[in-house]
Amino acid sequence: MLSQEALLGLVGRIYDAATDETLWPVFLEDFADAVNGTMTGLWFHNLVSPETNLAITVRSGPDLKEAYKKYYGAIDPWKAAGLARHRHPGPDTVYTGEELIGSEQFRKLEFYNDFVLPNQIVRHFGSPLAINPQWVSNISSHRPGDREPFGPVEMDLLKVLLPHLQRAVQIHGRFVELQGKQRASLDALDQLPIGVILLNQDTSIAAMNREAGRLIGQSDGLSACKYGVRAAGTATNRQLQALITSAVRTGSGQGFESGGFLAIPRTSGQRAFSVLVTPVGKRAFAPDTNSPAAAVFVTDPERIPESAAQSLARIYDLTAAECRLSALLMQGDTLVRAAGLLGISHNTARTHLQRIYEKTSTRHQGDLIRLLTTGIPNFAPK
Repeated sequence: MLSQEALLGLVGRIYDAATDETLWPVFLEDFADAVNGTMTGLWFHNLVSPETNLAITVRSGPDLKEAYKKYYGAIDPWKAAGLARHRHPGPDTVYTGEELIGSEQFRKLEFYNDFVLPNQIVRHFGSPLAINPQWVSNISSHRPGDREPFGPVEMDLLKVLLPHLQRAVQIHGRFVELQGKQRASLDALDQLPIGVILLNQDTSIAAMNREAGRLIGQSDGLSACKYGVRAAGTATNRQLQALITSAVRTGSGQGFESGGFLAIPRTSGQRAFSVLVTPVGKRAFAPDTNSPAAAVFVTDPERIPESAAQSLARIYDLTAAECRLSALLMQGDTLVRAAGLLGISHNTARTHLQRIYEKTSTRHQGDLIRLLTTGIPNFAPK
């Protein structure tokens, strides 16, 4: 096992990379060194189609990446076996390639002889990070076949890092997916339908977005003071402060805790706030001594969310009629049934649909439904 200082360095680089994807190779290189690995990467696999998207790897050439993406990813037995065994990522899901598929069986496969062996990536270990109906992400590292398989030391290290990697995927979904390669900024955070409160290393509030200000202003279970964020109930506040303290320590490079979720009851009797507390990497914002060390995401279940169809209407300038048709198609209605429900002719519905295709740069109904169901980020806690 690595020294505490080295572990803290790895954890810190995970959270740095969570809000700046260009820093993932820095973490992956250090992780590969720690486990004595060669090709090491973060992967995103498409579960809906045979396509495989490669996120980021180190110590591998572009030809290997392209070959995996175009062909070998679809016949990867490691991926298939991992998905079959592990539907709920966690420390127990760290595995070696030998555990996924027997060596004798593995050596008979096209994947082994034409891809694994020539690229000297016979030894394999890793773990899934997140699984949803469309995608699975995982981390893995490899070694040549003439070296020892990965063992308990490497697996124990990954188990320690796993909750931080999983939290980093969540942060990535809230920051980077929204803003592309741009660093998180308050202007962008103001567009989020959830409250975001950024905390300094002393747990005081560095900044909050518009939605967080609205929720705090209600004085309904959550409040703010010079010391930070507070919950109304004594026991709940104790839990909240424990999560904040541990997340701030990790975000400051002094701890290993990955934060967590908490339900905060409201004094009004309305449904409780759902709160996620998470560390924030030192490079997520301007690099000064007061950079935020943690973030608190607050979801209000009483807030009426904007539907995917409404969001697309706003983004793609759909008319009210086009928005209503999109909403029905998203619910699974056929074009004929949607026309009947809207009280319009089939030809009129087809005209609306064609205009929707043009505005959304989709070509057929399958493309449109995919955009409707996956094109708008979901910020509700998982």
